[in-house]
Amino acid sequence: MGFYSERAVEPVRKPRPCLGCGKRIGAGEGALECAGHYDGDFWSATYHTECRRAEQLFNDIHGAMEWIPINEIEPVDWPWLIEESPAVADRMAITTERFQALEARRQKRRFRAAIAKATEPEAA
Repeated sequence: MGFYSERAVEPVRKPRPCLGCGKRIGAGEGALECAGHYDGDFWSATYHTECRRAEQLFNDIHGAMEWIPINEIEPVDWPWLIEESPAVADRMAITTERFQALEARRQKRRFRAAIAKATEPEAA
């Protein structure tokens, strides 16, 4: 049986990394300290408040069987993050322009694959 604990820390005395975005939580900033026991392992982490909120909301919406950390969301979900948590998206360098560039590259790959398939000689 596991447990989960979360507490607000304001202000943080020493800089530390945020488990959500990977950026530094500076001394004097607010944060959330989380700890738990899951599948026989103890874990603890510190998050920017916005990063933890975005991670929880993402998992509530998707109802995934396994917890998905916010730093592991797929590019298809980037527009949601930009809309829902712009501060988190900014920390993670996720922008609309970056998403659009990624989508353009995917479309080119799909187009090239379709052309290659259409021009393949048929097997006898």
